[in-house]
Amino acid sequence: MTAYPGTANKTEPSCIWLVQGHYLPENSRGWRPFEAYEHDDRSPANVVEAMRLTTTGHFLPRERFPTANYPRKDDDQGAHRKRIPQIFCNGFIFVSKESADVLRHFDLGKGALYPTRLWYPDRVTPVPGEYFYLSQGNRKNAFLPERSPNARKVYKSQDLWTLMPNPEDDQLAFSDVALEGPDIWWDERIMLYFFISDRLAQALEQAGTARDWHFLRCPVVAKRGE
Repeated sequence: MTAYPGTANKTEPSCIWLVQGHYLPENSRGWRPFEAYEHDDRSPANVVEAMRLTTTGHFLPRERFPTANYPRKDDDQGAHRKRIPQIFCNGFIFVSKESADVLRHFDLGKGALYPTRLWYPDRVTPVPGEYFYLSQGNRKNAFLPERSPNARKVYKSQDLWTLMPNPEDDQLAFSDVALEGPDIWWDERIMLYFFISDRLAQALEQAGTARDWHFLRCPVVAKRGE
């Protein structure tokens, strides 16, 4: 990110932070759910559907998530050989223990952290560390497209937006509705990315876990209805 939580001057407007870390290719990992090993290395339909729902802002209960995850059989590099980021994705969104410990101190609203295990290819040796699925379906309607000239409309016929290529801070603007309620949420009109409050972003920064989250600052520029 080009700005860092907690560094803004007090005279500057309030802000929230867009999270890119779960979506960027550099944080994707070739972990396969346990259930795929029982279906010729293919994830069954119910697991694929759960992936789609959880990465589009729908809260899911623990039973919708796989019990464990293994390196993909055709992954030559092996997910277990790569550095495991603080937030990463294989279709589900994961966070490492250090980030989960921070999240637990904030208002997750309709959200939860479900423990899971990562394993070596032998399916006997656990990968060191603790990992959690992030499930959260909080939604706010705060995006201001008329104040966000650098936003990109996804479909001409729908009021859905996302980032332009090579995004920078302060390209998406929001109303103060974004400051209300849970500290982590999806905006109803923004696709692919979710958001966190400035106070949560500061806490992740102070814990030394923020780098992998790849934040973008989003200013809060207007009151509701302005």
